Amino acid sequence: MRTSRLTVILLAASLALTGCAAGTTADGAAVPGATPGGDAATGDGPDLVVYVGRNEDHVRPLVEAFEESTGLEVDARYGSTGELATTILQEGGTSPADLFFTQDPVYIGAVAAAGLLATLPADVLEMVPAGISGADGDWVGVTARRRVLAYDPAQTPDAQLPASVFELTGEPWRGRVGVSPTHSSFVSFVAAMVAMRGEDETLRWLEGLAANDPQIFDGNEEQLRAIAAGDLDTGLVNHYYVHRLVAEDPAFPVRNHSFAAGDPGDVVMPTTIGALAAGAHPETAVDFVRFLLSEDAQRHFLEEVGEYPLADGVGTPEGERPLDPALIRDMRLPEVAGNLDVATDLIARSGLI
Repeated sequence: MRTSRLTVILLAASLALTGCAAGTTADGAAVPGATPGGDAATGDGPDLVVYVGRNEDHVRPLVEAFEESTGLEVDARYGSTGELATTILQEGGTSPADLFFTQDPVYIGAVAAAGLLATLPADVLEMVPAGISGADGDWVGVTARRRVLAYDPAQTPDAQLPASVFELTGEPWRGRVGVSPTHSSFVSFVAAMVAMRGEDETLRWLEGLAANDPQIFDGNEEQLRAIAAGDLDTGLVNHYYVHRLVAEDPAFPVRNHSFAAGDPGDVVMPTTIGALAAGAHPETAVDFVRFLLSEDAQRHFLEEVGEYPLADGVGTPEGERPLDPALIRDMRLPEVAGNLDVATDLIARSGLI
């Protein structure tokens, strides 16, 4: 029998599912997209409370820009996505949070399944491509990360790289693949594979990977640094870590390899945001969501973090494939968001942890 959703999230939090590695910051310039004033101020406490399961360096400049452009006070509480999801589920309708901003879809899916999120306005949902929002319109994507295989071309020639993630269970890749099975980005990736290929095929792949002597890491950046040091050949990570490390050091040798289009290894995972139904500042909460989807805020995520903007026409990370509407449709993201307990169960059963 699978454990309860709250127990699964508590387990994930205990395994130290952490936020993304630190990135560079923007210059804090005001970003359009919010309405000054919002909900009537009470004079007691902040005007908006946001639980942020993302790296503070990625989000803080935009929080400050929102405050500057609106004159409102935002209480942004940072932590890992898994820990904050656990907190919200424990707090229930008494949570002080107005918004939950996550680094992946499965944890906001758990909060949505508990009935704790409000439906977002149609104009907000229409700001992102179809398919990157909750089935009931109770969360929306903000940015996206593509799953890739990181490698050093000097160690692993391009001609040797696999076309499919399923090849990584084969003998040529024994002991050569890094993986972070307790990291929320990997959990979301597994949830996406379940949506695309089903539980049985996903479990067989996880068991095959576990039996192929992978190198286990806590996070994505640790894999990249191991590759750069020559201690690891390849690693399953999100695409933007390489962009950030190369921006910090142009000599950093690691690059991204994309699996064939349509392969379960070639998926995009959105960061997501949803408004708590019991939040005290519903209008300001929606203003903040619109603000994150404004062109300037989306450009911040593209240029300073290396993520895919979801607002139309902002751009694509350098060297990466443009977002494919057909892939987004085939990924069935609303279903992915409901697969937290399934994904966590399969990872545990496979022997990876």
